Amino acid sequence: MSKDAPVFIQEIIKTSSDMWQKGWAEANGGNISLRLKPEKMGNAPELRPKSEWFTLEKALPGLAGEKFLVSGTGKFLRNISLFPEKNVGVVELDGAGARYRLLWGFEPDGRPTSELEAHLRTHEAVKEASNDVMHAVIHTHAPHLIALSYALELTTETLTKLLWQSHAECVVGFPGGIEFIPWMMAGSPEIAEATATALRVRPLAVWQFHGVFGTGRNLDAAFGIIDMADKAAQIYLMARSTGRIACTLNTDQVRRIAANFKVVPDAAALAADTSAFFA
Repeated sequence: MSKDAPVFIQEIIKTSSDMWQKGWAEANGGNISLRLKPEKMGNAPELRPKSEWFTLEKALPGLAGEKFLVSGTGKFLRNISLFPEKNVGVVELDGAGARYRLLWGFEPDGRPTSELEAHLRTHEAVKEASNDVMHAVIHTHAPHLIALSYALELTTETLTKLLWQSHAECVVGFPGGIEFIPWMMAGSPEIAEATATALRVRPLAVWQFHGVFGTGRNLDAAFGIIDMADKAAQIYLMARSTGRIACTLNTDQVRRIAANFKVVPDAAALAADTSAFFA
């Protein structure tokens, strides 16, 4: 793809390539969406209706008229850089936020990701909660976070504190914590709603046995917060694989790190008992 390509196309190419190189996007795993800012639409390909309207499970009036760049269903993220027009596309919502149609991409007859409902519900939630700051959503199969959901019996509070204790940057990166969502069927309205609700107040949600949803003001920010959390999970699993974890950041040290960087950690997570994870 030429460097003259629209900024939003360049951004999804970079992010999808990074996800593939990290091992987060095997086969057609993972999906990406970006709520498009008018100022990033310069040099955009021609956007014109190329499909009928498709009705969403739930109307999203907070997204009325919005346009999104979305990865395609069944597509390999590693191929976006080669053929963006085949593997991603632009969709727009109608004036009620109840239906969407295709404007560009998904050539020749593709469709948006099967997780579109979860993406759009999340976009509506974080748009409102962030006062229109958050624009990016990434769903990926970050392996170390998935492994934690098999290795340990987790809650939102214990997962959050475990990651804070495993990597000193984490309480600064996500002081509000990470949501843990027990297993639900991927692609279902139930998991879409649970994810959107969680991401109103937290930047990340881990789907048990499956993957993670992350949000950010742009794709770099969403990628970065997932990367930080997965690195912390990796550190914990590496330490545990030695057969003995001799020490870890304690509650007071986590609290002091937060105070030093002037962030307020989630009180319930800070109070959680994670001692069994380090025994």
